Amino acid sequence: MNLPAGSIKTWADVKKLFLTRFFEGDTEISVTTLLAMKQKKGESIKTFVERFRSMALRYPSGMTQSTLLETCRHNLQTILLGQIGMVEHRTW
Repeated sequence: MNLPAGSIKTWADVKKLFLTRFFEGDTEISVTTLLAMKQKKGESIKTFVERFRSMALRYPSGMTQSTLLETCRHNLQTILLGQIGMVEHRTW
């Protein structure tokens, strides 16, 4: 119910979202998984960072800490990034 309209287009999308939601610890961690991991609406920054860190620790890559940190920061909600001065707030 909380997903944007049209965000699920295939059964593969359903499978990925289902596994992520209910079996997050059992799914394979990849760069794509980390890049797609966004802060949930209403989720605190602390909770998101802890969730991201937990996933990143299971990612068997040679990603540097600075790259992981930048990826985590990038995946925060845009409005929060504006509030902490990381991106410029823009209005239409």
